[in-house]
Amino acid sequence: MNRLNFAYNHEELQPFVARLNKDYYDVINGLCEIAKKQANKLRELEVHQSASQYVILCCRLIEEIEQHIKARKESFIPYAMKLAEKESDDHDCANCKGGGACNLQHEMHLVELKESHNRIKDILYRLQMVALPLYSETLYPDVYRVLRNQMALLENALTELFFIEDAYLIPKVIETQKKIHADSHG
Repeated sequence: MNRLNFAYNHEELQPFVARLNKDYYDVINGLCEIAKKQANKLRELEVHQSASQYVILCCRLIEEIEQHIKARKESFIPYAMKLAEKESDDHDCANCKGGGACNLQHEMHLVELKESHNRIKDILYRLQMVALPLYSETLYPDVYRVLRNQMALLENALTELFFIEDAYLIPKVIETQKKIHADSHG
């Protein structure tokens, strides 16, 4: 972990965000796809209502995780790349007309990132609360075990992503915003 800590601390924003995208966002999307396929297999086999409720809850959580990752890819990654570009161009938001005419809405992106962390915490809590029906191991042991394992992998990946974003990404964004004087402007 200390080696990772060193690498993350000393990595510039743009390559760090590119690594997050490849190593976490893309991986989590792949895990969601696998878990969705497994849940659909279970839907076809379902005979007990409580087992069906488990599968429905898993599907809802997977959908929320996918929405979270999609928002990161469509909104935050482009912002972080543009922010890093402005830093490398020695942009100074203090010189923007109208107090932030560069239209990056710096504060909004940071607030959204922090708010999404509350949603991740909620998803993680609900992932921990999801429990298989008692009889599932005897009825469909392999099918349920695979879904349960996929959900555990998603939980682990989200937990790690949450830590990395909280400990490294947010501070890097704040630091870069300060460097271009965006911390007091739009």
